[in-house]
Amino acid sequence: MFLYKLFLWIYPILAKIISPFNEKARWWSLGQKQVWDEIDNSKKVITKPIIWVHCASYGEFEQGLPIIESLKTTYPNYQIWLTFFSPSGYLHRKNDPTVDVVTYLPFDGPKNAAKFMAILQPKLIVFIKYEFWYYYLTEARNKHIPTILASAIFREDQIFFKPYGLFFKKILSLFTCILVQDPTSYKLITPLLKETDISITGDTRFDRVLNISKQIVHSDWITRINNFKNIIAGSTWENDHEILAKTVSEINTHNWIIVPHHVNEASIKAVKKIFPNAITFTEFENTITQYDKPVILIIDRIGMLRNLYQYAYISYVGGGFGKDGVHNVLEPAVFGRPVLWGKEDRKFREAVGLKNAGGGFLVNNEAELNYTLKYLLNNTIAYNNASHNAAQFILNNAGATEKTIGYIQEKRLLTN
Repeated sequence: MFLYKLFLWIYPILAKIISPFNEKARWWSLGQKQVWDEIDNSKKVITKPIIWVHCASYGEFEQGLPIIESLKTTYPNYQIWLTFFSPSGYLHRKNDPTVDVVTYLPFDGPKNAAKFMAILQPKLIVFIKYEFWYYYLTEARNKHIPTILASAIFREDQIFFKPYGLFFKKILSLFTCILVQDPTSYKLITPLLKETDISITGDTRFDRVLNISKQIVHSDWITRINNFKNIIAGSTWENDHEILAKTVSEINTHNWIIVPHHVNEASIKAVKKIFPNAITFTEFENTITQYDKPVILIIDRIGMLRNLYQYAYISYVGGGFGKDGVHNVLEPAVFGRPVLWGKEDRKFREAVGLKNAGGGFLVNNEAELNYTLKYLLNNTIAYNNASHNAAQFILNNAGATEKTIGYIQEKRLLTN
């Protein structure tokens, strides 16, 4: 408890200190400064009982969106109040039409939790995957408001399961129920709650990518490079670019479409230095050339990757050669094409699952990337098998949203 209180005291101070040098810290500090005014203004649109959904960041929102949409459909007599901890979620989704209100979450503490809960008076609280705020959960418990941790996943090396993690175990025990992604997570938390308050429902990201694939927008510009198949490298970082560089020059019978994780001017300049023969999408768009040879295209615009994966013959997902690990491999896999990524995937159940299913391939270095790509490009049977396995993996793991809503209905956590 002491360490948690120390964290609550020191985090805002550190964020304020580094905010002149760190954009994320600056946005968070500003958001917390204005959060109560924002909440006071937002509550004016509330005319029905509230379901409060909380997401740490943008990625958790994507994971929670199928649940939010289904809650809106199943319980039309309620409104959704969505909160974020991180600016990356709030700034991207502060005007999201799916929900009724979007605000930052006031930083945890006994006064903030009591004040926030008194304003919202939620009938149900849903936290997505992560986020464990002691005072909010305690306030909900005291007020007999059901709380769900949805699409949760746990690993043995987390603090909850360490000898010194007793307080954090206590936080988990405050949830009314925890809906986990897999049997490993179920087994880890079984000692903390009654078995009837734990259920394996799966990962709602599978439902999310299936929904996205059905709403995908087609791009006319892609026809100008249609004479060649596309290898798409998405959400790439500098480490990925260094690994990709030699392979891109060797496998020159296909288009390479590289979508960096950061598309600011400095980042694009750095990518172009590694791929000197590449053109940016802006340069491409400003011409009317019909290309009669493969191109290396660097996407220098936000928001295009999701639509691009549909055109991939093979996809490569970045992040796997950095400490934070591989990005979302499900987004390309849903289109039924092989997916490759770097070596840091141990903490990513979906990547390990796709690999085990035969639809994805981990590569440890440049040589393995080169070999695996050539193997798939030159072996039709292997390519077709991997494509089938990728699509089937998504379908086999879909349905978490339905199970989540089914659990809420079965336990009568909400009534219409």
